[in-house]
Amino acid sequence: MQLESTTGAADVQQDLAALEGSATRLRYFLPSIPTGLIQTPEYMRHVMTRTSASAVSDVELVIARKMERQAILDDLSKRFEFVLTESAIRWRLCEAAVMARQIEHLVALSRRPNVDLRVLPLAVQVPEVPFNTFTVYDTTLATLEVFTGRVVLRGAKEVEHYGGLFDHFAEYANADDSARELLGEWRQARA
Repeated sequence: MQLESTTGAADVQQDLAALEGSATRLRYFLPSIPTGLIQTPEYMRHVMTRTSASAVSDVELVIARKMERQAILDDLSKRFEFVLTESAIRWRLCEAAVMARQIEHLVALSRRPNVDLRVLPLAVQVPEVPFNTFTVYDTTLATLEVFTGRVVLRGAKEVEHYGGLFDHFAEYANADDSARELLGEWRQARA
């Protein structure tokens, strides 16, 4: 286990792009906020300028790098799986119009052939605690996000543990049309 301290935000985007580029199956568990890979530019701008993550010195450069990273979603040789909690989607970080567009964006992403986007409603009883955001890259690496950086796990048992944890949360989450229906309801609540 290794803690990689947060360096420059633009450098972090390059690191993430390298990880995403080398993996074929990427699983993101997102209990508190959508990852930059699935954010709209307006939502990104808000997160980077109006929250405690606002230590970014060149917001426009980081947004540009995040948008460049999103091109990887077009690579059909890769499989992207996202489990977002209702809190991650509905937490009121910004004005209603930006939130509504972010939800519309998630719906559009959920229709891609290489994307499995699931939502985990608060009403569902899940016998596990969603402590933090994590990503599993194939079966070789897992990362956990913390306020001051990223914990990198390379041990086979650790990566397997987080892969199993992802699958566990995914079992309780709504997928496909059921997920889109919930997203539509939540979007209407923001409009």
